[in-house]
Amino acid sequence: MLFVCAAVLSPSLRAQVVVQAHLDTASILIGEQVQLRVTCSVRPGQRVTFPYYQQGQTLTQGVEVVNNGTIDTMRTDGGKRLTLRRYYAITSFDSALYSIPPIAVTVDGHRYSSQGSIGLKVNTVAVDTVHVDRFRGPHAAVDMPFRWSWLPTGLALLAVLTAIGSLALSIRRADPKLITRRVVIMPPTPAHVTALKAIDEVKRQTTADTKTYYTQLTGTLRTYLSERFGFNAREMTTQEILDQLYALGDETALAELRDILLTADLVKFAKHAVSLSDQDRSLLQALDYVKATKYVPPVAPKPRVEYVALGGRVQRGLRLAMTLGAVISGAAAIGLTCTVLGLLYCSFA
Repeated sequence: MLFVCAAVLSPSLRAQVVVQAHLDTASILIGEQVQLRVTCSVRPGQRVTFPYYQQGQTLTQGVEVVNNGTIDTMRTDGGKRLTLRRYYAITSFDSALYSIPPIAVTVDGHRYSSQGSIGLKVNTVAVDTVHVDRFRGPHAAVDMPFRWSWLPTGLALLAVLTAIGSLALSIRRADPKLITRRVVIMPPTPAHVTALKAIDEVKRQTTADTKTYYTQLTGTLRTYLSERFGFNAREMTTQEILDQLYALGDETALAELRDILLTADLVKFAKHAVSLSDQDRSLLQALDYVKATKYVPPVAPKPRVEYVALGGRVQRGLRLAMTLGAVISGAAAIGLTCTVLGLLYCSFA
């Protein structure tokens, strides 16, 4: 009775283990490698041992094992089954049709084999034994000592730079935007700074001509008034200047300015004689007036940058130069590349 039960249960237990073996391809050339995939499906908890082959060990006469791959494990059937997979790299060095026998896997001390044999066809490489002169022989050994020359490296770097230059010129030449130049516009010098420098210059000049002295001094003041208040004081009379300043509402130190201008008119038109002390007093009055009426903006003006388009003739000339530069640079890059390749070929030929 026990024997009958064992005979009935044994096939069902063995059906829980499934071993399969497949090749990635059934045809290879001599010396090529092919992957032999061995898969074993078991229940969780069962212990599986795949065969391990030494390098060069044969599966059958003429088929060798190159290496043993790692074992991959994945769960199937909702976690009720485990599938283990291992790849073996095999090869052959003789052309023939081989039959690889079933691969055996040990599960819990029992051996289970894959079903049937696996066919592997190993093809030979066709060799033209008639036209042997079509193939070049191996290169001769390089004579020692071998010294590397930096010339090819330098020429190669130069070829890259010229190619980049040619590409950059071509891109800029194709751009329809006008060619511009960068112009930095400095802020104008404040009127009081220019006037103080000019008055200091008048002070340094030593001249005995009183008319020349007052002409320079009043000229400096008229220029300052034009730039400071915005009216043409250079072409106005003394009374017109005073009336204009009254109209603008600027009465700061106006008495000193009137005294300077009236004294200058007497000297220039009435030949009035003044002493050196009077000249110094007029100079000090001019300095005081400029300092009293100067305007300092709350925020100092900064230089302004503008891009100005070049003229039509210059535009055409530059674009022609870009075209010529791109062509010459491209030709130089091609020539340098050919030179480098020639040097390398001669070095190893």
